[in-house]
Amino acid sequence: MRHWIILTLLCIVTSTLHAIESPKAAPITLQQVIVNVLERNPQLNINDYEARAAASRIKQAIQTMPLSVKLELDNLVGTGKYRGIDRLETTLSLAKVLELGNKVSARSDLSQQQAKLIQNEQDSKRLDLLAKAAEQFIHVVIDQHRLRIAHEQIKLLKHTHEIVKQRVRAGRSHVAEQRRVAIAMARTEIELEHAEHELATSRLKLAASWGETQQKFGSAEANLFELQPVPSFKQLVILLTNNPDLIRFASEERVAQARLRLAESRRTSNVDLSGGIRYFNEPSDAALMFSASIPLGSRSRTKHDVEEKEYLSQREPYRYEQQRLALYSSLYEIYQELLHAKTAFEALNQRIIPQAKQVAIDYEQGYKSGRFSLLELNQAQQTLLDVRLEEIIAAGNFHRFRIEIERLTATELRSEVSQ
Repeated sequence: MRHWIILTLLCIVTSTLHAIESPKAAPITLQQVIVNVLERNPQLNINDYEARAAASRIKQAIQTMPLSVKLELDNLVGTGKYRGIDRLETTLSLAKVLELGNKVSARSDLSQQQAKLIQNEQDSKRLDLLAKAAEQFIHVVIDQHRLRIAHEQIKLLKHTHEIVKQRVRAGRSHVAEQRRVAIAMARTEIELEHAEHELATSRLKLAASWGETQQKFGSAEANLFELQPVPSFKQLVILLTNNPDLIRFASEERVAQARLRLAESRRTSNVDLSGGIRYFNEPSDAALMFSASIPLGSRSRTKHDVEEKEYLSQREPYRYEQQRLALYSSLYEIYQELLHAKTAFEALNQRIIPQAKQVAIDYEQGYKSGRFSLLELNQAQQTLLDVRLEEIIAAGNFHRFRIEIERLTATELRSEVSQ
């Protein structure tokens, strides 16, 4: 399959985010993640050996039955006139089984179809790995934003704490308000530590996607908040035929048909041929010998096997259609979630967050002048932080749903990528 499609999967490769990382570590982009996975993931090495094994099976399948050498000793060590070896008859012959009914061709075709099926399964696994790595990359980006929000919350609380201290000194607020802000700061510091641990975990999972246990990269560079237009659902339905699972079902249908042809080829009996030289010890003479044998009843013995393979072959189109309908339903569901995530992000980014910012400013000014309480100020500030987190989640969901659609359609979404 075209595993390169993931490289254009997201429009999230513009450098806009600089999380708290070691300055010595180079930042990482989605393209670098994909390259690392393709070059170092252990699963891809497994796929390579499975492909080699499939090639060996094909070579084995096209081999014909080998020649066999046969030595027969008759009239050896008997009684009476057959005592000793005086009447010994020695026969040396070569035997060969002639496979009729195109059995070799049928075996070869079956092996080749099975190899194609393995290739389809490997393509599916490869896409799964790339999609999972892309999702883990998004997870790191989201956790970086969460950590940034946590730092900003600490900064905001410190600013509020200074305002409260000034009011307490001026006798306009009770010292209890100052203590409340101090408690809120302590709780936020705990949340900050948790955000740091979450980021460390997501970074480790990302590194593990290409077989490493050390986080040698810096920040994940991406523009999480740049959402590209989405193709229509009809366009995606057309692309659904590229889904590796559907292609695998088509390959399984061809494998079933190849098994049926192999079973049908066994209706024709093989012929066992043998020829050689027979030596008669008593007169010291020799003669050529030849034999042929054909088993009877091959057609009746293979009847039920052919019927089984035929029934299994006939079920494959229905399995394909069942899978297609399941994928169609999944695509529709994910597409609706994608549209919802985009709508939610735009509402938060364009309307809700600007208003929340202004509300926080108004309440801060009102608190300074004594028009609003500390509780009202805290609620306004918390609302701003909450909607900013919702914006991050909505943007992250948008990109995750795009990854799932990309996995289902196995083709690029025609989005431009800025670097």
